[in-house]
Amino acid sequence: MKKRRQHYVPKFYLRNFSQNDNSISTFNITNSKYIKNASVKNMCQRNNFYGDDAVVEEFLDIEIERRAAKIIKRIIDTNTIPDFETEFEEYEHLIAFLLVTEGRNLKSADSADHFADTIAKVMLEEHPDFNEIELDKFSVKLNHPANQTIGIALSSTPLVLDLQPVIIVHKTSRKFITSDNPLIRYNNFYIQRNYHGRGSGYATRGLQLFFPISSEKCLLLYDSLIYDIPDKVNHTLFLNKAREVDYLNELFYLNAYNNVFFSERIKEDYIRKIYLRNRNTPKVSDLEREVQFFNSTESDGQLISITNNRVTKKIKLPWIKYSKFAKELPLPAHMGGLQRIESPFIRDYMDK
Repeated sequence: MKKRRQHYVPKFYLRNFSQNDNSISTFNITNSKYIKNASVKNMCQRNNFYGDDAVVEEFLDIEIERRAAKIIKRIIDTNTIPDFETEFEEYEHLIAFLLVTEGRNLKSADSADHFADTIAKVMLEEHPDFNEIELDKFSVKLNHPANQTIGIALSSTPLVLDLQPVIIVHKTSRKFITSDNPLIRYNNFYIQRNYHGRGSGYATRGLQLFFPISSEKCLLLYDSLIYDIPDKVNHTLFLNKAREVDYLNELFYLNAYNNVFFSERIKEDYIRKIYLRNRNTPKVSDLEREVQFFNSTESDGQLISITNNRVTKKIKLPWIKYSKFAKELPLPAHMGGLQRIESPFIRDYMDK
């Protein structure tokens, strides 16, 4: 079998955080290890991650990355996002790229494997043929799980087309960081109100999607019925205070799976301060937290809750305000949360 080096975070994307297009600084969270000038081509890759052939790899390159790279370069160069009305195909492709970037990465693949392993063992425990077998000695894995999560991401694109886009541009000496899990699903509305649902589903009320695209710029898609950004002009928000960049970098750091990436101009001490401040914060990489068991009230069975780890720490975002609608909106007692049912894209998706 031929070994193919396949990247689960696009190389062109990481180069946007490099000073020379070839190297980038990185910090491994598990080992607390800082590496300056690491090779971009060696980052975020596994042999045959998408399969023994090049089918999925070439699809991602030709059908997703090349076009997305041009769109993102335009955003970086001009501070303009493709217009939803007049450039819908370009805009839709950009959104699909963001979701696929999450779906294709190692975190999503490992989570899918963990879910499969847990569910399979729960079912096998009830089968008489497995009574004498210690299932914990074995692991159940999917064949190339990222391929499945990529498909889910592509089909889910319509669910976030109603979110309002904004480019966050900072005018400070700071630099944005990114990670091996660069799309951050956050819900400040739920988290600030201590709502147990946390609200990271694509159709959830109050959803925010952050995606840093360079050391100076970040995309944000947000629920405009819940949030107001008073200082944005023509879909662009300028941040002039270093601490506002620091708040966002902490959010980006907390969403990392194993590694954060950043410009060589960022000093090790800056990253270590974020690391030390969050040593006791729940980690996205703690996959055991993604599966919970509850005793059923109607039988002797169990209910299994499966959710992806997300950032739930309260992060300061002083430039974003709650709308009057948000302030008056009650949250349900159950964990299901609220949906953005006013979106025709979501309604059409649900009706299929």
